[in-house]
Amino acid sequence: MKAIINDVIAVFTRKPHGPVIIKSGLTDEEKAALVPVRTLSVGWVSSVDELEREVIREALEHGAAAYLISELEQARFVHARATLFA
Repeated sequence: MKAIINDVIAVFTRKPHGPVIIKSGLTDEEKAALVPVRTLSVGWVSSVDELEREVIREALEHGAAAYLISELEQARFVHARATLFA
């Protein structure tokens, strides 16, 4: 839940925000070496929790070690862009 809150806050702040690490056991050097490898457009989910679950599912499916949610739009459905890192 803390990761979701940080992602949402990152959308509305200008300070740099790093990706959310989902792969365990990474060293600091490996974390620092993460680079964007894929961008997803996620839409038609009904909540931010569902958005995070979908992004994590996609990230794991593509072998990513981290993700960053951006361009969050919330109306009737939630839409966002997610960048996967490996």
